[in-house]
Amino acid sequence: MKRMASVLAAIVLVTAIGLSFPQVARGEGTDPSWATCSQKTVSVNLTASDPTVYHISGRLCYRNDALRGAKAVELLVAGHTYDHNYWNIGYEPSEYSWVYAATVVGYSTFAIDRLGTGLSDKPPADELTVPNEAWTMQQIIQKLRSGAIGPVAFTTVIGVGHSVGAAILQYEAGTATGTGAVPDYVVLADFLHDTYSGGVSIVNGALYPASSDPKFASAGLPAGYYTTRPGTRDDAFYHAAETDPDIVAVDEAAKQTGTIYELSSLGAARASTVTHAIHKPTLITVGQYDILDCDVASGLSCESDAAVLAREAGNYSANACLDTYVEIGSGHDTNLHIKALEMFNYVSTWLDNNIINYVNQKNANGCIPV
Repeated sequence: MKRMASVLAAIVLVTAIGLSFPQVARGEGTDPSWATCSQKTVSVNLTASDPTVYHISGRLCYRNDALRGAKAVELLVAGHTYDHNYWNIGYEPSEYSWVYAATVVGYSTFAIDRLGTGLSDKPPADELTVPNEAWTMQQIIQKLRSGAIGPVAFTTVIGVGHSVGAAILQYEAGTATGTGAVPDYVVLADFLHDTYSGGVSIVNGALYPASSDPKFASAGLPAGYYTTRPGTRDDAFYHAAETDPDIVAVDEAAKQTGTIYELSSLGAARASTVTHAIHKPTLITVGQYDILDCDVASGLSCESDAAVLAREAGNYSANACLDTYVEIGSGHDTNLHIKALEMFNYVSTWLDNNIINYVNQKNANGCIPV
């Protein structure tokens, strides 16, 4: 019933609005016409003790929706070798753009290029670790609340991460102590505690130094920056049966960089002391055939919401009010598979239930976050 309600709501939300979504076929997505979008640059430090200033670039799309976007913003943090384009890919946005799906129902979004990607600064690779990048997220969250980013001081910040981006937000949500630094809600896509070694080997095998790639060879990137070898993203990040082949080419054109230190520090985000310290409502989403997280034969089932909940529930406190969603038929890049819209809508419904209909949500699942 939960999944059927999500599918039906996806149809209702898009058709009821009566909007015509522009169709584009390039790496950079277009802004939704119903939101006010603008480029923002945020100054951050990588640690509390290092005064070096770096700049993070992001695209803010604001919706003046009294129940949602005028007070609530989704901070969108992409994974390894991705930037803000993961959230608004330049191909059939009505099907594959998180930004379109979130803003069309009234939420504001801030899709960033993490340090080391896109238009943001490129620090030395060994400084880009999960804990250090989590520190930059803390600063961004505080600035979203203060009104330093965008037209309003957002009272609600939703942390939404994909893969390494999810790891960074998970670590941040479990360790941040600054005033207003913890997101009010956490959505963690495609990052589970236990990984499938065979899939990890495939993804690791797809990586090579960014300096060896034609796209980045002349960029002057510091040593330790990596990207994916041409022609490997389909096997690493997609499940072919639920993939439009054209989107893989768009993804390849939009690919970015990451560092080996981000990958080697992922364990910090999975530490029990970190995840049990998350006391905000948390939703985990994953693709059924995510080769990094799922392999039924190895006991790592992603066959259903309940299967993932059984795997993950013990890693979080009761105050996380953990919920799970499996995007059936999809691989690691759940935003870029055919059933992405169903997942987008489930997340929006989950947020509505918590932010707008909180009392009903609390009574339904008996969970009282603190």
